[in-house]
Amino acid sequence: MTFSATDCAFEGFRLTRRAPLAVLLWAAAYAVFFGLLFLLVGPHFVTILSLISQMEGQTEPPLEAMEPLMQAYGVIIAWAAPLGLLFGAVVSTAIARAVIQPDSRQFGYLRLGKDELRVLGASLIVSLAMFGVAFAGFTVVSLLAALAMAAPALWLGVVLLSLALIALAAWLSVRLSLVVPATFAEGRITLKPAFAMTGKRAFWPLLGMAIIAWVLAMLVGLLGSAVAAPLSLMVGGAERLVGMEGASVPRLLSALGPMLAVSLVVNALMTAAQVAIMYAPFSAAYLQIKGAAPRA
Repeated sequence: MTFSATDCAFEGFRLTRRAPLAVLLWAAAYAVFFGLLFLLVGPHFVTILSLISQMEGQTEPPLEAMEPLMQAYGVIIAWAAPLGLLFGAVVSTAIARAVIQPDSRQFGYLRLGKDELRVLGASLIVSLAMFGVAFAGFTVVSLLAALAMAAPALWLGVVLLSLALIALAAWLSVRLSLVVPATFAEGRITLKPAFAMTGKRAFWPLLGMAIIAWVLAMLVGLLGSAVAAPLSLMVGGAERLVGMEGASVPRLLSALGPMLAVSLVVNALMTAAQVAIMYAPFSAAYLQIKGAAPRA
């Protein structure tokens, strides 16, 4: 069954109007998540900012300066990747639930149960598939670029292969875009059925819908940044973190408490709104393609 790409693209706005309290609860959840991450990796984030600031203007930073930078990135990724996947699964499921089961409003559609674990498993599989494609493609492009250093004619192949890799990644992203709503709605991890639903006549409308939703989310982000700019000027921006390399979390909170609090609230609100705008359309598209109505 076909669906209306433009109608589905605005599902996130309808969701925020229909369930504003849920979006606020998602923002509160994001605030907790961001706060927890700062407690875990805040000093490493400050290290990255300080080192990047020190490297500005250097065409070839010394290797000894890159080592602590890579270590800080490693620690952040080690914490953020698993926590982000789990938290992302909870929020993604909440958004799917808000569209597919709009009457299940308890706790702002947030849960932590079998549905979230299934979505976590499905998200992990999709992430690994996308990573595998990106890694394999990057490896091939890098090898071809290395050969092109000796044979300049191969640079055309590097450009064409890079474009092909981008097209493949976009194609795969669209084909797997209904995995989360399908997994939630059907109560099982559904990769093959979700993949089949996005073929034929649904692919291009889904791609157009995704582009519209992304543009709308970016516009909301820009608007939020403009509104938050005066607050950031009042309490200071992230540049105040530069020069505090090695500071402990209590010292950072003591010195930069107001700035961190404003940044936390603003980012939590904007992220919750943007995620709803970007993710809700896919659940709406799933319902239309499936020919189903929202359930109680």
